[in-house]
Amino acid sequence: MQQQNPLVSYIIKLTFFSIAVCFIGLFSLFFLKDYISPNLPYYIVIFYLCTGIGYSLNYFLIRGKKMKFENIFMLTKFGKLFIYIIVFLIVLFLKKENIIPFTILYLILYTLYLIFDTITLKNLSKKIK
Repeated sequence: MQQQNPLVSYIIKLTFFSIAVCFIGLFSLFFLKDYISPNLPYYIVIFYLCTGIGYSLNYFLIRGKKMKFENIFMLTKFGKLFIYIIVFLIVLFLKKENIIPFTILYLILYTLYLIFDTITLKNLSKKIK
């Protein structure tokens, strides 16, 4: 039996994780209608894409032996943080959302995806060594 490519396996895990976050957001929409943004699906897509692209960069750069894992890890984390901050500031300056609920929701999404990404990258680094 052939082992599945780690990148494909990661994308599947990330997809199921994002679907779970969508369902949690939908469920909480019934109870916390004033605190959940109707733009939640768009924010999940942004986090999904950034997380997937960040992992792909880690995976291909590590396989290419261009840089050490620690350097790649820190560069992708900083790059994603920079993108998240830019999106956050754009939404704040456009004032399309209530600021406090948006900030709380964005922080929760950032934390969830950061934990998921860190755990999966830790597993990838163990497979490499």
